[in-house]
Amino acid sequence: MNEIDLFVHPWHNTTTLHPIGVGAMVVLGFMMLVVPRKWALVVMLVMACFVSPAQRIVVMGVDFNMLRVMILAGWLRLMLRSEYRGYTPKPIDGVMLAWVLVGSVMMTILYGTGVIAMNRLGYMYDALGMYFLVRCLVRSWDDVGTLASGAAVIGVPVAAAFLIEKMTGRNMFAVFGGVPEFTEVRQGKLRCQGAFAHPILAGVFWASLMPLIMALWWRGRGKRTLAVIGIASAMVIVLTCASSTPVIVVMFGAMVCLLFPLRASIRWFGMGGVAALAGLHFLMHAPVWHLLARVDVVGGSTGWYRYKLIDAFLRNIGDWWLTGTTGYAEWFEWGLADVTNQYVAEGLNGGLLTLVLFLAMIIYACVALARSWRVRGLPSCDRLMAWMLFASIAMHCAAFFAVSYFGQSSYLWYMMLGLAGCAAPRARAMAIVPRPGVAVWHKQQHETGEQRLGLWA
Repeated sequence: MNEIDLFVHPWHNTTTLHPIGVGAMVVLGFMMLVVPRKWALVVMLVMACFVSPAQRIVVMGVDFNMLRVMILAGWLRLMLRSEYRGYTPKPIDGVMLAWVLVGSVMMTILYGTGVIAMNRLGYMYDALGMYFLVRCLVRSWDDVGTLASGAAVIGVPVAAAFLIEKMTGRNMFAVFGGVPEFTEVRQGKLRCQGAFAHPILAGVFWASLMPLIMALWWRGRGKRTLAVIGIASAMVIVLTCASSTPVIVVMFGAMVCLLFPLRASIRWFGMGGVAALAGLHFLMHAPVWHLLARVDVVGGSTGWYRYKLIDAFLRNIGDWWLTGTTGYAEWFEWGLADVTNQYVAEGLNGGLLTLVLFLAMIIYACVALARSWRVRGLPSCDRLMAWMLFASIAMHCAAFFAVSYFGQSSYLWYMMLGLAGCAAPRARAMAIVPRPGVAVWHKQQHETGEQRLGLWA
């Protein structure tokens, strides 16, 4: 399969700038430099939600879409304001670095072309640039609350744009390029996408932000109205996408959020879920991943295709385990062009080691948040915010079974991982709330400035 078809779109390698896009780049880039630190990531969200990925500047063969420009502005801010001094290395950072570097090297070896090498350099810039930018900018749970507040406000005009697209069948963001002018229709339903790269990705993007927005309800009475408006806006966006995946992700996220009172037993819930799936695998006539073939919430779902993708991926592990494979289209008699599974994509593009590191990154992020909400003396509203961030990451992990990320959703994923990295306590530095019947060794840490309770040290 030709790598050009996989990784290059028609608007790549071409400077594409609409006057409004230029204005957004100048204004938001300036805001990134001057707004208070806790609002910097909100500026990034504005760019992600209102300017399509086709808007870009090509410099000496290197594509800078608007989000890459914003990352550059963010790092310029860190240098000018010395805000990088708030960063403290943690083990989770090493896992992130290993995942990105190993995946990039393996994929470059797999294809062996300059196009892919350049593509992977851009990928490393996006992933590591976004992750470590968040690690330097976020210092407390109040900063996460500010990001959630910003998302709630941004959701109102985004939802309005999606409703207009739903009523007219035309996408106003098509002026930027990269998205269709006329909205895609499946089984008589308009699948709105706004400035996002795909309707499913648009829905998942806003579905995964819902837990953080919901957490605003417990951060003071003044935030409750904002929480309601934000959740309503996000639901409008999810429903107007007319895709099963975002709806299922919302339902899964709601279930995780409701487990907050039982958070001390989350390990047992996880083990129980794995055991239940293993039991179903041996009891069902088909493998357990065949359950994906039965999923269809809004009609027109391609669950059967997703089942066949996973099934072929596991049956042909000998083809991809070392460095990945380019010949996966041969696994199907009708051919294969769309890898709608992030886990499968990690293995196909980087081999088993890349997939293991990807899973390790997810586990590290979840464990970091589990430790953070057990910090002794942590206010209940911050403890809840930590749980909601865990729910958001869990929603991304659920979405990965049905879609592989690109465009704005990738940046949001790196942002979520960065937030989990910020919350990760340092070894021997935290006072952990012991679980009943479990002896826990405590060591206190001196609290200074914004490093409240030692959580963001």
